[in-house]
Amino acid sequence: MKIIRVLPSMDFGGIERGVYDFSKKVIQLGHKIIIISSYGKFLPELMEKGIKWYQVNLDKKNLKTFINGYIKLKKIIKEEKPDIIHFQSRFPCWIGYFVMKKFPEIPYITSIHSFSPFPLYTKSTGKGDLVIVVSKALKEYAIKKLKVPENKIRVIYNGIDIDEFFIDREFEKKDIWKIGMIGRFSILKGHYYFIESINILIKRKNENIKGIIYGSGSKSLKKIIEKWIEEKNLEGFIEIVVGKNSKEIMKEIDILVVPSIEPEGFGRVIVEGMVSGIPSIATNIGAVPEIIENGKTGFLVEPKNSLQIAECIEKLIKNHYLYIEISKNSQKESIKRFNLDKMVNETLKVYEESIFLKKRK
Repeated sequence: MKIIRVLPSMDFGGIERGVYDFSKKVIQLGHKIIIISSYGKFLPELMEKGIKWYQVNLDKKNLKTFINGYIKLKKIIKEEKPDIIHFQSRFPCWIGYFVMKKFPEIPYITSIHSFSPFPLYTKSTGKGDLVIVVSKALKEYAIKKLKVPENKIRVIYNGIDIDEFFIDREFEKKDIWKIGMIGRFSILKGHYYFIESINILIKRKNENIKGIIYGSGSKSLKKIIEKWIEEKNLEGFIEIVVGKNSKEIMKEIDILVVPSIEPEGFGRVIVEGMVSGIPSIATNIGAVPEIIENGKTGFLVEPKNSLQIAECIEKLIKNHYLYIEISKNSQKESIKRFNLDKMVNETLKVYEESIFLKKRK
């Protein structure tokens, strides 16, 4: 099968990482992969493995980029004659919607990866012959907000490279518990509630803890987060670390907290933590309850509820057997449900289904 994947860029990010992981696996199965995108750090390794790349700058949303993208995509599709094309992200999906009218014989897929407050602009992600969503929560969103017909939607959870994140943990007693939060600096990620949960624990005399905020992005918000830490006199208990990838982070922390206050389409960092054997505490919104079974593979808390976060952390650091049980359960379940092979096989089945349906018309 000759597959074209179209996305804004191949720099580090959730969609980009998914295409990178998928492409590495699929080329081993004998399929041909072509990536159309702006440049990114994932590309050199993929090109060494024989994946073809066309540079079409789709990471700037303006009329000039749209027109250039349309012209170049049309030319590439005509030359390559792919079996299927998969568009991701809203802007490339709009270009794809108009380009594919010129190639009615070629099936195309679109993906929905996140919730958006702008459903009209996001409708492009539901225009494919079939539409892949990365959670059941996004399926409901696609039906209700984007008006995508239910019979077009296929749910495929993101898969991660198990070998990359698996840690055979040793459950020794700890002098200091490292509580980590990972995510870009954004109000929506809930940093304030993480900081407040650490503050509650310190006030309860749990002084054998260290909060670590791993982040990147907005410098102004980073300063606000630093101010929150100072105001609560927590400089000795919380630090901010910039520039580490999640694989490195999972080797350092004992508990993961994901206190987002807005729903997310999946929850990749939670799954990476689970595969690493790290108990997670996360907000009970969006796709998170599809990943974590409360009390068995992690803990679910209500949005903006620092007290609940603190209580869950306290349960884990004070009950060694509970910590081990959650760690083992989450690792076992995540390996079964969110492995890369499962995602790749399910995606290829959707491609095959789309090709079959197109030929039948």
